[in-house]
Amino acid sequence: MKRAIGVIASAFVAVLVMAGTALAGSSYPPTPEPTTIVKSSGGGTAFTGGNISTAVIVVGVLALLGVAALFVARRRSATEA
Repeated sequence: MKRAIGVIASAFVAVLVMAGTALAGSSYPPTPEPTTIVKSSGGGTAFTGGNISTAVIVVGVLALLGVAALFVARRRSATEA
C-alpha cells in the first residue's frame, strides 16, 4: 500500500513540476530581432502544449485521481477479505 501511494505521489509531483514547461505561455517562441535571419523549414511550430485548455487539464487530473481511487479501493477490499 505504501508503495502504491509513493508511486502516485511521485507521479503527481512530476506532473506538477513539468506542467510549467509543457504549457509554455504566449511568450514562446520569442520574437526575433529585426536583424535576425530565420530560414523556415516549411513546418509549423513544435507542440508546446500552449493550446491546451484548463478544462482538459482538470479532466486529466480527475481521471488520474479516479484511477488512483479505484486502485486504493481494490487493494483495501482485497486486504479486508
